[in-house]
Amino acid sequence: MKYTFTTENNTQKTIIIPDEVFTQGRKEGLTNRETIERYLSDEGYIVNPVVTELTEKAKMNKTGAAARSGKRKAPTRKPDETKRSLIAGLYAFINELEGTHDVEVTNIERIVAFQIGDDKYELTLSKKRKPKA
Repeated sequence: MKYTFTTENNTQKTIIIPDEVFTQGRKEGLTNRETIERYLSDEGYIVNPVVTELTEKAKMNKTGAAARSGKRKAPTRKPDETKRSLIAGLYAFINELEGTHDVEVTNIERIVAFQIGDDKYELTLSKKRKPKA
């Protein structure tokens, strides 16, 4: 739908609003006028003072995305010696099997990959969590 509106500079501007916008607005129980105003505000054609005020308030209170703006520290993992020894044992066992080749540990605590003939295989070790009491 073509829609013409007056900008803040008192100039006429015509835009095309996709039909999907109106379909979504009807699903949400909005009138066509409310749907158009929301679209213009979302796309930056008009400035809605209420939205601007709420955005500034959220930034001051550090809510929503503003609260998560800092860098997240990467988690540190303790090495699991049990898993490492199991993978090492599986590696040694598979390496001794007749017909296996290209045996490699792709993840020291998780994956052993190998090949038998033209077929490639991968064993993945996963540790289950203890059930909550």
